[in-house]
Amino acid sequence: MDYIKYPALDAIKRSGKYFEELYPNVWLMDNHKWAFYIWEDYRFRHSGEIPSILVHIDKHWDGVNDFRNPEVITSLININGTKELRDFVEYKSFVRYDSFIAPSIIRGFVKEVHFYCLQDDTDIGLDDDLLYHCEARQFIHNNLDSLIQHVANRPLIFDLDLDMFNRSNQSNEGDIWSEDAIVRFVDDCLEMIVNSSLVTIAMSFDYSGTDKDTIYLTKLVVPRIIKYIRK
Repeated sequence: MDYIKYPALDAIKRSGKYFEELYPNVWLMDNHKWAFYIWEDYRFRHSGEIPSILVHIDKHWDGVNDFRNPEVITSLININGTKELRDFVEYKSFVRYDSFIAPSIIRGFVKEVHFYCLQDDTDIGLDDDLLYHCEARQFIHNNLDSLIQHVANRPLIFDLDLDMFNRSNQSNEGDIWSEDAIVRFVDDCLEMIVNSSLVTIAMSFDYSGTDKDTIYLTKLVVPRIIKYIRK
């Protein structure tokens, strides 16, 4: 298929600090940790309003909770404003590429997480203690049909990691799905994408294959998602 050309996509280099709004409320990042920043910044800019339902589609669960120390939890809860938030994500070590969902739950603006993930070598999802104390829920889906049915016609945050489309478990090694399979998968997510108030997409260099694989996936998937939203 022909790719829609977005100048930003051709210029992207891995840095760990890249995140960009490519279309209103459609964000691309190189490190998935910035999803937490983007979700919370959205809430700041919309007077606290944000969908409480998160759809997380990823090869990995990203359910790590690095917020165990009471002082760190307090500092997280007390973040007030975009600059303070960015400094916390950029310079602290508690929000990482696999631990960005837990702080959003601790902050209280994500109350329901729907996981569709393929990882089978670690604990599944978020820990029960975190969910209990934050009065949040998680749902583990084994197929897209189940996920789509559960969130149908509900406002949500749609979060996608492009490493979903890499079968290899080796760093910087690509075993990428066929283009047809990727397109079918993204097309199957159409209803969720259209119902999303906010879309976050992680490139995840190394996990999504070689750098060339990562750029290929970005150019294939991101323009397609934007086309859905623009219709």
